Amino acid sequence: MIIALQRIGKVFHPFSKEDEDKMSEYTEHQIIKAKTTGVKIPRSYEQLKLYFACCQKVAENDTEWTTKEDVDFQCRVQCKIIKSIKVVSGVAYIEMGSISYDRLSHLKACNFFDRAFEIMAKKIGVTVEDLTAEAKMGEI
Repeated sequence: MIIALQRIGKVFHPFSKEDEDKMSEYTEHQIIKAKTTGVKIPRSYEQLKLYFACCQKVAENDTEWTTKEDVDFQCRVQCKIIKSIKVVSGVAYIEMGSISYDRLSHLKACNFFDRAFEIMAKKIGVTVEDLTAEAKMGEI
């Protein structure tokens, strides 16, 4: 489970309401082992979270791209976020490129997200504004 935290003073606090809800799965004063990584570049956790929420919304409302992984794959292919393509016996194997913080610059990530939101919205016949608003609310 991933919980985003932010440091305020000497204490870590949940970053969002969703993160606070995830934390409630642990009992008070329970010791939790965690691996932490700091994010110092402009791209935000919220932006990445919105992208995957939109992927989920499209998967729930489409008959071809039926999982958020399918939607993510299609967006990366159409936006050419590809690490390598190998053809073996006439079959193409695609290794997807990463959209992680340390692998994609802020500008390239913003361009990717803009294009991906357009691809997803078009796929299910809604506007980008409607898709992102509904993904934030959890419904379409």
